[in-house]
Amino acid sequence: MSLDVAQLKEGDELPPLELAPDLGQVIRYCGMAWAFPPFFYDIEAARAQGMPGTIVPGPLKLGLVYRAIHEWLGDAGWVRQVRAAHRRPDITGRPIVVVGNIARLYEEDGADRADLELLVINEDNQPSVRAFAIVEFS
Repeated sequence: MSLDVAQLKEGDELPPLELAPDLGQVIRYCGMAWAFPPFFYDIEAARAQGMPGTIVPGPLKLGLVYRAIHEWLGDAGWVRQVRAAHRRPDITGRPIVVVGNIARLYEEDGADRADLELLVINEDNQPSVRAFAIVEFS
């Protein structure tokens, strides 16, 4: 189903993206980023840091925010900007959901754009990431 940009209105919600990033995904991310803090993949190292398990890297969670935007937007436009504030860690293998809404629709520099507000919500219904995005429609 293609996004009908003409029907969008402020307050519209993006479809939720339900995920449970697993250890394999985290290890692949660490390898790609060439970043190997042990608390991402070693449960004992995570526990030594006071965590109940290995954690999902913040940049990987940001990538999941981009994925949620892309799945909603499809080929109706592109992402101009995303910024995020990480509030708390998410534990590998536990469910999270990316939710969002259209905060503002506007025209700027001759282009139709939208400001989006997004959250990554953990299994305790706590936001772990708060993100803001600007998309431009084609």
